[in-house]
Amino acid sequence: MAVLEVRGLTTELDSSRLGKIRTLDNLSFTLEEGEILGVVGETAAGKTVLLRSVLGLLHEGERILDGEVVFRGEKLPITDDKAMLAFRGSRISLIQSGQRARLDPVRRIGDQLVDVMKAHRKFEKKERPVRALELIRSVGIPAAEVQLRAYPHELSGGMCQRVVIALALANSPELLMADEPTAGLDVTIQVQILDLFRSLVEETGAASILATRDLAQVAHYCNQVLILRGGQAVEESSVRTFFAAPTQDYSVYLLRMAAAARGEEAQAGAIPTGRTATRADGETLLAVRDLVKHFATTKHTVHAVNGVSFDIAAGRTLALVGESGSGKTTIGRCIAGLIHPTSGSMQLIGKDIAHISTRRRSKQPELETQVVFQEPRESLNPRWSLGQSIEEPLRHEGKLDRQQRARRVLELLEQVGLPPDYAELYPHQTTAGVQQRVATARAISVQPKLVVLDEPTSALDLSVKVQMIDLLIRLQEELGLSYLFISHDMTAVKMIAHDIAIMYLGRILEVGPADAVFKRQFNPYGRALLSSVLYPDPGHERSTFRLEGEIPSPVNMPPGCPLASRCPLMQPRCTEAVPTLDPVGGRRASACLRTGEIVAAGGPEALRARERETARMPD
Repeated sequence: MAVLEVRGLTTELDSSRLGKIRTLDNLSFTLEEGEILGVVGETAAGKTVLLRSVLGLLHEGERILDGEVVFRGEKLPITDDKAMLAFRGSRISLIQSGQRARLDPVRRIGDQLVDVMKAHRKFEKKERPVRALELIRSVGIPAAEVQLRAYPHELSGGMCQRVVIALALANSPELLMADEPTAGLDVTIQVQILDLFRSLVEETGAASILATRDLAQVAHYCNQVLILRGGQAVEESSVRTFFAAPTQDYSVYLLRMAAAARGEEAQAGAIPTGRTATRADGETLLAVRDLVKHFATTKHTVHAVNGVSFDIAAGRTLALVGESGSGKTTIGRCIAGLIHPTSGSMQLIGKDIAHISTRRRSKQPELETQVVFQEPRESLNPRWSLGQSIEEPLRHEGKLDRQQRARRVLELLEQVGLPPDYAELYPHQTTAGVQQRVATARAISVQPKLVVLDEPTSALDLSVKVQMIDLLIRLQEELGLSYLFISHDMTAVKMIAHDIAIMYLGRILEVGPADAVFKRQFNPYGRALLSSVLYPDPGHERSTFRLEGEIPSPVNMPPGCPLASRCPLMQPRCTEAVPTLDPVGGRRASACLRTGEIVAAGGPEALRARERETARMPD
């Protein structure tokens, strides 16, 4: 008997702007016991609506027009909210994205776990605290007894997501559904969460649905795949069959976009992308030396950036990559003049910008630095039209009159691939991709030499991300721009970056030309970060060189090497001294006390393999 059968499910939404919208259209599929079904689609494909409909969780204005959902041979009363209480959180659970939003901020983690068990009465009162402790341990949270007494704000995003998974597992569900469970998490934490998710499904024997925009996650963690578009099923098959020979044009398109996002467009025939060919030894535009930024409060000091140095050459892109809390955005804000560094120097075209105000910089066009932020909707004024948002820097600059500014706005819209009538639209009338193009047009409007791109593609669908990267590359070539590209998305970095600086806990641990760093890493953290990148190919062999745990707190800095507590190559001496960034040849450098051994062995993974082999040899 199938665990779940969806038969002809059709749902509708009343939109004040667009009228009635068909969100699911005659959708049918079957899920067997022990299977993980990957439901894939871009924004508005219907993934989230499907999962909510299975639980009968309809928003205001939503309705089920037709179809049924059968669970273990029993038709679910999905239109009866009260009757569905017996299934929600008990036999069927949902893991949602937005980790902190799913937790009660004023209740301890242990109390929230007990509340879920109490609601369904599957465990006696005296069993619940024991079960809560077992759950916290099962999802890999260290110091479980301590964390049960913690509040959500005391945990990292990755740990909060583990708690959300524990809540979903509290009553041993037979069907476990996850809606973008790794959204917003670092690549290393994403792999940990997905590994945990798969292992828990295997241990419990539950059937599962993983809704995601990332085909690479489906390739490595699912058995079956269902492609959705506009609420309709485009294709359904086994994972290996799908990736070997997709049958539908839209499926082929998604695979091409996934390949392009990982720099594999030549093999896949996807949209051509390529970085501008600029000299690495060209004129230095920005020189940062020993940059330090600490945030002091009444109780403690956050060591956000701890002595960072790098250069950006004219016309080139330097990518700052690393996990959340590594200091990437803080550096970007210092360079843009939004905050002032604690110490260190920053020179733009030879002029000091570390200690002058943004107002003074804005009066010197050669020192102008613009920023494109992560969330385009939040960076645009909702009460201004798109044209007004683009015009704002031009008004502030004061060089053009009203008619000249209007013409310039239309030129900028054309430059970022948008028609002129978009100037009259408002942010809420457009997609995230359009909003980010507008944010880019605004950034280049005053012709800056340097643009700080702070996670500019993280909120975009895969195909839109590829288009956005292509736009940025084209603008760089046409306008001679230099970029500081801040991201934890290694696929976006591979497409656009000329050089990479890999950061961890406020320090650069590895730096070098992008192609060389992607080909081989000389720092344990660089290797672990890139080995966590998933590829849309079920046959792609994954590295076992991983980090355990999460990045330490920048408040209580660990002694010695900041990576020591998580590094597979750690030795006692690693906790005694902070490694310096030493050259390893070919414009590359690595900060590790074992750099010489790593280079001699051929990389961190090779050194670990050699040490394991030595440990197995008899005396």
